[in-house]
Amino acid sequence: MASKSIYAERHPSAGIDSLAEELGLGIKCCEVALSSASAATWDRKIKDAQRAHDIAQRFVHRFRISEHEAKRINHRIDHLKTLLEELK
Repeated sequence: MASKSIYAERHPSAGIDSLAEELGLGIKCCEVALSSASAATWDRKIKDAQRAHDIAQRFVHRFRISEHEAKRINHRIDHLKTLLEELK
């Protein structure tokens, strides 16, 4: 079984797809927080979303991606950032 890093090196789109998925989960966490009446859920989901945003900011520059992919990822990062600002 190949390690994730070896797989990512052989399949560059795997890393960016994982990053896009992480951003999608962060956006979903914000949506759940916005609809939640529970303070505990609110706090937990905001932390999860912030973590997703931090991961994206840290790793997005490590990938060589097309202009189309860059726009897609940057749009998701901006959307997540906007949602997090609304939740503060």
